[in-house]
Amino acid sequence: MSTQRPLSPFEITYFGEDTRLGSVPVGGMPLFIGSTVRGEIDPAALREVLAELAAAHPLLRARVVTGHDGVPRFELDDSYAPNVQVIPGGADAYRTLVNTRQDWRAGLFRAQVLRDRDETQVVLILHHGIADGRSVFPLLDEMWRRYTARVSGSPLPPPECGYDLPDGVDTQLARLIDDTEVDAFVEMVRAGALAMDPAAAPVHLPRDGHSGGDRSGRLAMRRIALTAEQTGALVTSARAQGFSMNSLLAGAALAAVRTEFVPGAGLLPMMCGHAVDLRPDLVPALTESTVLNCAAGAGTPVLVDADSHPVEIAVAVAAGMHASAQARFPAMFMRAAQRELDPVTTALFTAPPTLALSNIGRVPAHSLPAGVEFIRDDIFAMAPGMPPKMTLFTVGGRLTIQVEYDTAEHSHVQMERIAAAMTERLRRIDMGAAAHA
Repeated sequence: MSTQRPLSPFEITYFGEDTRLGSVPVGGMPLFIGSTVRGEIDPAALREVLAELAAAHPLLRARVVTGHDGVPRFELDDSYAPNVQVIPGGADAYRTLVNTRQDWRAGLFRAQVLRDRDETQVVLILHHGIADGRSVFPLLDEMWRRYTARVSGSPLPPPECGYDLPDGVDTQLARLIDDTEVDAFVEMVRAGALAMDPAAAPVHLPRDGHSGGDRSGRLAMRRIALTAEQTGALVTSARAQGFSMNSLLAGAALAAVRTEFVPGAGLLPMMCGHAVDLRPDLVPALTESTVLNCAAGAGTPVLVDADSHPVEIAVAVAAGMHASAQARFPAMFMRAAQRELDPVTTALFTAPPTLALSNIGRVPAHSLPAGVEFIRDDIFAMAPGMPPKMTLFTVGGRLTIQVEYDTAEHSHVQMERIAAAMTERLRRIDMGAAAHA
């Protein structure tokens, strides 16, 4: 039983100030996950459910303390009761929440309930240092199952209280990947960087944001919601081409971003950054329901022209993802990122992508009580200065694409154009799949 442990180097990055993981500023970053529903939510019942979640998942009731040795540690607090704050307001209140700097001294897990007429948004707030996008969707689903059972008069049995704090993902990887393998990986990356033609460096999305960002909040989002039929058509198209849905969506996303550059510029080198879940790399592999941040990164370089078809780009992305997997790049990057690296390798590791992609994948529809109707799920994890990204997830067979950005870097007008271009590229793929059905 482990009721306390030191933070791993990877976790310390998330709990630091002005710290980065590669090109991403992650110090103190919150992760928001939740659902918008039509109907009333009982805050008292929700508090009981969050207490059960904290009991089952030890990191949810952990605090970060620094001892006399100066080493930050996770320490379990069995008295911790996650707070549930009820606030009037809808979309504007949510925008305010995701733009509010969080105070983590009172705990790393809590919730807000936003009420707007007949709609209610339940938002779980977690420190990104203890969880990632892949683990919080199962947590949200567990919340709804327990809440539904409780308000329906048949509460689920209290979960067994968890006391074993899972080790940081980089600590677990260190047991599997020795230093000589990391040495060889770093040398390979450095050699590749030195051989690279400077003209092949990925282009960055032109910055047209306002200094200081939007007054209503720097961080913003555009949402693209597909029907089950449209989602099914995209899945059919990806399968017909022999690659993943992730590669297909990356192809459409890069084609959409290419519209922001001069059409006559010809082939442009672009980089799609991918959030990669390291759970399958661990031995034993962790389940998605284990609350822990296991997210690493990888990048796929591609050449994109103004008239490049999303499927054509997706073929290149799929090849890049295969090569990345063969080289174990995400796990190796995680290990290497904890080192002091030479300037050439550091520059390559910290170069921002043209666009980042975070694909959660398919998640089941939630169990909701009578009188409560599901509208959508939302997830948000951004920080000022982050490159623009798209977060993708499919709930109950319907794909949602969130175009997320910092308004100090990119304007609403620019990102609305990209969202519209993404919708159009997906429509083209949808029509192609229908034509071959």
